[in-house]
Amino acid sequence: MSDTQSKTCWHCLIAATLKELLEPVGIEVRTEVPVLAQPPNADIILLQRKAGRTEEQCLLMADGLLDLDVEQILAEIKVTQSLNERVFAKAYRYDDSYLEYAKLELHQLRTVIISSKTPQKSLLARCSFQPIGMNGVYENQPIFGRTLRLIVLNQLDNHARNAPLKCFASRMEERRLAFETLEQDRLVHVSKSFNTVIAGLRSNLMQGSLNHLDNAGLTPDSVMRVGRRMLEATLDMMDEEELYAIPRLEHFLVQKLQDGEQRGEAKILTRLLQRRFGTLPDWANDKITKAKSSEMEEWSLRLMDAPNSLEEVFAE
Repeated sequence: MSDTQSKTCWHCLIAATLKELLEPVGIEVRTEVPVLAQPPNADIILLQRKAGRTEEQCLLMADGLLDLDVEQILAEIKVTQSLNERVFAKAYRYDDSYLEYAKLELHQLRTVIISSKTPQKSLLARCSFQPIGMNGVYENQPIFGRTLRLIVLNQLDNHARNAPLKCFASRMEERRLAFETLEQDRLVHVSKSFNTVIAGLRSNLMQGSLNHLDNAGLTPDSVMRVGRRMLEATLDMMDEEELYAIPRLEHFLVQKLQDGEQRGEAKILTRLLQRRFGTLPDWANDKITKAKSSEMEEWSLRLMDAPNSLEEVFAE
């Protein structure tokens, strides 16, 4: 094992969460943003609307982001680092550099700082930040025609639209409430991939402080792997009545079959059939082993119709 611990890529994790949530509704999420001419790279996420602002986007965007009617939002992420005057000064530099690079007008871009930690009131006063009417959202007085916006995750209201970001709040209680909100709201308007990310984040981020996890080397891929294991374990523990009571379970399972590799598809379908009919006969296992993805998708749809026998599921 290397003596050097891997740093957690916090802005990558937040970007992966927002990517699964917002890209289906027309907001591109990027982490490779040219805001500095020289390394190190900044912890920046760029949100870029592919078309106009839509009602669907507003339902999914957090307070402090949803009211920004601009083409692009440049968000600097601060998770374990405390805020200070230098952070605000660098944000103006990033704003200026990206405006020049992307050849944007001032009205096309807003720069936002998203902070997991709660800043000191004295710092906000010194830097002229004032609340703007949404809990946890502040703006400072314009400098050269530009205003910074600050979003404090610990202070955001515990609404479903805020929960994906509040999962990264520094206070454990705020993270717990956020995950509970997402659990209650799951499968209503989000994808299987989003639920996988959230399951993986919950497993990792509820283990201790974010500072403690700073050297855990968390990445979107590692979080997704944990999330997939957790979702599969959850399905295994549920009885049949609970499974069919889950909202939009059919959509979730069919999408899981479509998104997974064929081996994973066969494994999931076999588990569901076993829950419904008990131990599968050899002929059923043989059909699953040799099946194409399209066939397994069709069988999973038939399973949702509560057939009386395996023969009905596999009927030609």
